[in-house]
Amino acid sequence: MQGVTEWLPVSSSGHLVIVQRVISYESVFFDAMVHGGTLLAVIVVFRAEVLGLMRGLLSLPLATITHRSLTPEERLAWYTLVGTVPIVLAGLLLADAVEAMFSNPEIAGIGLFITGFLLLATKRSKEGKSLDLRTSLIVGLAQAAAIVPGISRSGSTISAGMISGLKRDEAVTFSFLLSVPAIAGALTLEVIRSPLREVMAPANLVGFVSSFAVGVIAIKALLAVIRRREFHLFAYYCFALGLVVLLLMN
Repeated sequence: MQGVTEWLPVSSSGHLVIVQRVISYESVFFDAMVHGGTLLAVIVVFRAEVLGLMRGLLSLPLATITHRSLTPEERLAWYTLVGTVPIVLAGLLLADAVEAMFSNPEIAGIGLFITGFLLLATKRSKEGKSLDLRTSLIVGLAQAAAIVPGISRSGSTISAGMISGLKRDEAVTFSFLLSVPAIAGALTLEVIRSPLREVMAPANLVGFVSSFAVGVIAIKALLAVIRRREFHLFAYYCFALGLVVLLLMN
């Protein structure tokens, strides 16, 4: 479930809320582990872009000190840092509120409708501009909003980029790169908080591996859908699932 829904724009958190309610199971750490599997998936699929981002992050301080012009990799690193700020602030300030939301399927249902409307809005978007500081902040704010169950992280960030006029491929790439520090930070925090026996529990490791394998397939499927300009079609699934949640799970 996590491997498919993290990268397809249908909200992994919304689906996990629903699944937890149906099978009466809840584990924040398990959620973090399966998110870690999907993080590894994006690192593998976008390994060249991730390596470029790392090089940019390492050389960015020197460029800042010497006041020289930023290279494309350094500029991307700067935009990624700016785009990550909103999710960091949201995570620090709203952690308790977000955790409470995960026990309320109604919020997930409403969030799915929000995701659906964002996806539909991309149908009329006009691409052509390159990533800049303003757009990176807008996409970062969309990622911060996706801490609410039902609002898809990939759906909201890619939609925000496309609605802002980003080139389609650039919107997708930046969305995936922006997920790396966000998911890595949440996973690291949960690992530090948890005892080693929980980290190495067989169920958690199986969840990690399966979410990674399925995540790789889902990313490649999403890229194919976006190239065919069919990204907005996921909106109808979000509307249908959101309606089911609101009608049957209150």
